Amino acid sequence: MCHFKPGHSLLLIIVFLLFAFQGSAFAGQRSYKIEKVAEGVYAALAVPGSSATSNAFIVDLGYQLVVGGAHLTKQTINDLLAAAADITPKPVETFILTHHHQGFSYVDFDFPPGKKVVMTLQTRQVLKQEVRQINGQINYFKAGLTIEGTERTLVLTNVGPGHSNGDMIVYIPQSKTLFTSDLVYVGSAGFLGDGPLRDWVITLEGISNLDADRVIPGYGPVSGMNAVFAFKNYLKEFLTEVLRHIEKGDDLYETRETFSLPRYDSLPGYKSFSAGNIERAYRQLSETHH
Repeated sequence: MCHFKPGHSLLLIIVFLLFAFQGSAFAGQRSYKIEKVAEGVYAALAVPGSSATSNAFIVDLGYQLVVGGAHLTKQTINDLLAAAADITPKPVETFILTHHHQGFSYVDFDFPPGKKVVMTLQTRQVLKQEVRQINGQINYFKAGLTIEGTERTLVLTNVGPGHSNGDMIVYIPQSKTLFTSDLVYVGSAGFLGDGPLRDWVITLEGISNLDADRVIPGYGPVSGMNAVFAFKNYLKEFLTEVLRHIEKGDDLYETRETFSLPRYDSLPGYKSFSAGNIERAYRQLSETHH
């Protein structure tokens, strides 16, 4: 039989509470790995196999926190709020929705009531067509919007159609940090969205000229501007290969069966997204080629 001194019991309780607290904090962030990118700027990197399918971000403006991303389910929104609470007790008053895919009525709606949700004009138009609606204050803009805090500023830019019908990028000038959402994937072929793919390449050309030291992509680790160049090159080569099949006279079935990009076929997501990505590119390029 083990005998404990009175102080030992108290120590065991303290240890138990510490482990319980750590467990609850970890559970609150199970969808994302939170990485401090710069002072007051945090990347929320989607954990593979979790509820999160796209990266997000948390920024401390000085008087409040702003959370942004896309493909946001109720679970991932709650996880982002839990992660924000671990960073600081400052409130999250604003969510930034960087894009939305039509028909995806199970994401991008479950924001806490009464919060501001900021998006592009095109994203707002797409959301209006969904069977669900956001329960909160919606702010949308046509070209750009600046949210100036006491410590940091967010510069929101509507870059137009690309991955979706109206994509937004978010820039924090104080740390030269850029959030591209799913316009850029790092180490992944990714889902090529539902926007015009040629416009996407043009958008990436423009983003390549921005003065950013850090890039938080839609998927993959925090990187530099080299990630934008790398994904732009992949997308151009992907479209060029599809166009080669069209010019050769291949139909969609032949294109899918014989399509080959050996330089990229080992990328995660290449095989799982290949059929859908090829079909979208084939149909879009066929319309503009003939």
